[in-house]
Amino acid sequence: MNGSNVEIKELKEGMKGLFAKRLIEKGKIILALKGEIFFTPSKTSIQIGQTHVEDEKGGYMNHHCDPSAEIRAVPNEKSLSGIVTAVRDIKKGEEITFDYETTEKELLCPFKCDCHGRWITGKKLKYI
Repeated sequence: MNGSNVEIKELKEGMKGLFAKRLIEKGKIILALKGEIFFTPSKTSIQIGQTHVEDEKGGYMNHHCDPSAEIRAVPNEKSLSGIVTAVRDIKKGEEITFDYETTEKELLCPFKCDCHGRWITGKKLKYI
């Protein structure tokens, strides 16, 4: 859960992603999201409840409409924290992705996704 099972690698010029260093089985925790907390989104933050966390490795997870991982909120005494779990087996060397629209109420930088060519803006909020 400390993130040692993942690594940041370059995808193409100017773009990086988060990749599995070993097989990660469905349902396993990939990362515990930790870092600075903000009340407004940034380009690399992940929304947990009403706050946004800037996680050192989580910020490199790219969007996919059919993702390999999901973000789950975990209640604690004072607020919510987040974990990244595998929604299916993730092979060694495979990119770890999540659907941005399942966590982000509104994206700072909406974009046209490579999956289906539709605009990703946020607002589905399935898991959080």
